[in-house]
Amino acid sequence: MMTIKDTTVSRRNFLKMGGVAAGGIAALGALGTGFKAVSAAEARRRLQAETKTAYTACVMCPAECSLAVNVENGVASTIYGNPYAPLNSGVACAKGASGIQMVYNANRIKYPMIRVGERGEGKFKRVSWDEALEFIADKLMQIKKEHGAESIIMDAGDVTDRDPYYYLFRAFGTPHTVEHGAICDTPRRHGPKLMFGGKRVEPDVMRPVLVRQPDGSLKNDYSYRTRLIVYAGWNPFTATRIVYESRGTVEAKLNGAKIIVIDPALSNTATKADQWLPIRPGTDPDLFVAVLRYILENHNDDDPFRRYIDWSFLDYSQGWEEFEAEFKSWWNKKDPVNGLNYFTVEWAAERTGLEAETIAELAHTFGITKPAAWVWGMNGIGHHYNGYVASIIGTALNVITGNMEVPGGAIDTELVKSDKGGNAKGGDFLKREVTRVINGQEVTATVDELHMDWYGKWPAGWDDVVGDYPDRFLNGVKLKYGPFRGHEYPIKAFIIRTGNPVITGSNTDKWIEALTAKDGDEYRVGLVVYIDTPFLETGMYADVVLPEASYLERMSLSDIYPSHQLIYLRDFVIDKMYESKTQYDIMIALAKKLHEKGDPDIKPEDFWERFPSEEDFWNEALKKAPGRAHAGEPLPYPHLPVNYKLYGTPDSLEAGNVTIDDEGKKVVGEYVTAQWLREHHGVAVWPMSWYRFKNGGVLKTDSKKVDFTWDYDLDGNRKGRYAKYNKRIEEAGEAPPGLQDLGWDKYPRTFYWFETRWNPYTNPDYAKYRDEYPFQVISGRIHHAMSGTQMVDWLGRLTAEDLWVPLNDERVVEEMVIGENGPTPTGRKVRIPKNTWCIGVIQMNRVDGEKLGLQTGDLVELETPLGHKTRGKVNLVETIRPGVLRLPFGGGGRFSPGLGKTYDFRDETPNVNALVDPDYHSPIMGMSLYGDMVVKVKKV
Repeated sequence: MMTIKDTTVSRRNFLKMGGVAAGGIAALGALGTGFKAVSAAEARRRLQAETKTAYTACVMCPAECSLAVNVENGVASTIYGNPYAPLNSGVACAKGASGIQMVYNANRIKYPMIRVGERGEGKFKRVSWDEALEFIADKLMQIKKEHGAESIIMDAGDVTDRDPYYYLFRAFGTPHTVEHGAICDTPRRHGPKLMFGGKRVEPDVMRPVLVRQPDGSLKNDYSYRTRLIVYAGWNPFTATRIVYESRGTVEAKLNGAKIIVIDPALSNTATKADQWLPIRPGTDPDLFVAVLRYILENHNDDDPFRRYIDWSFLDYSQGWEEFEAEFKSWWNKKDPVNGLNYFTVEWAAERTGLEAETIAELAHTFGITKPAAWVWGMNGIGHHYNGYVASIIGTALNVITGNMEVPGGAIDTELVKSDKGGNAKGGDFLKREVTRVINGQEVTATVDELHMDWYGKWPAGWDDVVGDYPDRFLNGVKLKYGPFRGHEYPIKAFIIRTGNPVITGSNTDKWIEALTAKDGDEYRVGLVVYIDTPFLETGMYADVVLPEASYLERMSLSDIYPSHQLIYLRDFVIDKMYESKTQYDIMIALAKKLHEKGDPDIKPEDFWERFPSEEDFWNEALKKAPGRAHAGEPLPYPHLPVNYKLYGTPDSLEAGNVTIDDEGKKVVGEYVTAQWLREHHGVAVWPMSWYRFKNGGVLKTDSKKVDFTWDYDLDGNRKGRYAKYNKRIEEAGEAPPGLQDLGWDKYPRTFYWFETRWNPYTNPDYAKYRDEYPFQVISGRIHHAMSGTQMVDWLGRLTAEDLWVPLNDERVVEEMVIGENGPTPTGRKVRIPKNTWCIGVIQMNRVDGEKLGLQTGDLVELETPLGHKTRGKVNLVETIRPGVLRLPFGGGGRFSPGLGKTYDFRDETPNVNALVDPDYHSPIMGMSLYGDMVVKVKKV
């Protein structure tokens, strides 16, 4: 079932998958697939080869599934899922199985290189590791001496394996160590962070889960209790960070659950849903508040068919009365856009494009169905200016209906996943004291108080604000809050590892402008270092390129979001290839260089003496596992005290081989180690429980309750997630720019509302663009790891969501590889036949396309009111709401020669981030507005 207001399109037509998408699947059958027949002799050799199975963790996407890799004579041959890991339960997706082609790719970085041309030209020369590290160390020492270590940014890109880099650069003295979550979906996480101290709310569909039985035994539970899942802007069948949701959603449905998907496009998940609601982009908050209002207005304790609210939530929450009062204060206000009262279903219908009756039915269904989960995603929520509102309301909906932490309900996976890292992340270094001279006066405070976001433009940017880095590169930093208020400094070094912000960090042109800006003959950012296995666009702007060992050649720990404590090892599977080094190798080697050059903060006792081997480092990180409160029902370990934090292996906790610290409220067993994990198929699994908010449990709020207010008094002390930021603002007498844009003087105590940007349907400031720029732009995921795997041949042959289809022109190209001196022509000409390689396309409703005289495959140009442009081929389908264009994230406009055929079609594929407004960021956490833009379409 689908519902679009004022649009009469049959379900049958919407379910058609466009001619090109369907034809593309057939076309793939005629192509080479990367598989080939082997001779009898080769078959015998393989059968006789020395083989082993190694357990490790994937990095082909952020799901980080546990893998079993077959190795023959030292060569990884096949990749399967690890059957001992419940997160992916023995399954490896197409990306995971394709990891072989990433590891053995001709375009991986093989040697250290130093730039010899201008940034962006891709001209490098091969150097030794010693020469590369010498170059980096000299620059870092110079920058630290002249500007302070705060002028250096270490962006570890993907959270996977970041800890050695965090440890090194925090020890060196910079507070700026960040990871990709900063450009992922920070508004999406805001509600759970405010209200739980958490991050990611997901349905309880991970199975199996290890559960304590009434007889005291531990057994795997395979039962699905969920009766309803609402996915808003979330597509787990493709965007698989929470990998178990893809199979778990199907299993839940087979066991009687209803699935509702809210998305402008018919995503893979929507095709399997009971109901698809093609909402207008950017109006998810409007829908969410209407659902909450309906529930509050129509709840009736005496009517079992209207008993939406489970009042027991009041036992473990605080501030609800104030939240509810502020929410209701909007009910009698009139919306200047449509003249209707805020938050009614009629009001929401005008804004979302859905029928009022459909919205009321959705609210009733969610309110009455137990257990249920209301889940929201990154594209639909996190990529919009006002995504915070939806995140807060979504969290509230799960809480007041009694669905949080019940079997089959919703779980904040951030609160219950295993801890790790601890002292191996170098957090203690941020508390060292440093002195700076401000207005002629010496000021002494801690390293972290030099942070450009927390004490500058974005006090609540707790995940950092990478999307605003181009502005810092160009204009520097001025601290507005804290003891170093008034301190100014430039950003002079950017070290980026396993990330690609030139494509993903916000507006691509703005990043290029910032990385190539000069003062005289010198680049304004004096040092750019790129560390990775693949050679992506950001590497084109580096001064030094370092080859990091692939995920089969290094050790670390998974970073995953299961329903309970679970961790697994990323282990050495094959020897390091070429001259690549692991994160640990690089940390130690650069630390020694800095120490040799006299840096006072890099000390042997903190590095090579403390961690003589790579395994020593990761064993330190494992000391924090599982690190969560012993809470819930059934209690995981009935013989251990409730709400004490647990540390140690599952078997030591089970056996009671522990030390109980009553003062510190912790239980310490035998620490998990890399060797222990190897002996247990790479996996540690602690028991599952539910009701973990009871008596504080796993909650990380100051109140140890669910917080509906975020700046409050607790026993005479000011508490709540916003409290410390508001204190800084009050002391300075100045609100940060984002709050000033909203007309706020500080962060609100409780519920708030504001409109999104660049939406002509809901924000009157943008109504003038509605006729000339009639299309809203959104992005969708394809079967790749963001922008990092488009060179993998197998994945170039798998269609995805009407966004990644074999629609290429025939072309003869000059083959390029990443050689010892960077991008290098091989001298071979390669013919790529027509429609044999998947390219990123622009998904457009067929009716819209026909009105413009377009056909599938036509090349068009998209242009924003700001003059930003991108080109791509249209794919006319019935699987998207009229007036909306969907572009693949990371799937087009790719100009690194390290991307194989994807690079060859860079001029006819769209880069959605070329359209992003570079000057606006979401007002609280500074997120780039990836989902807020309108365009006009012109045939090329």
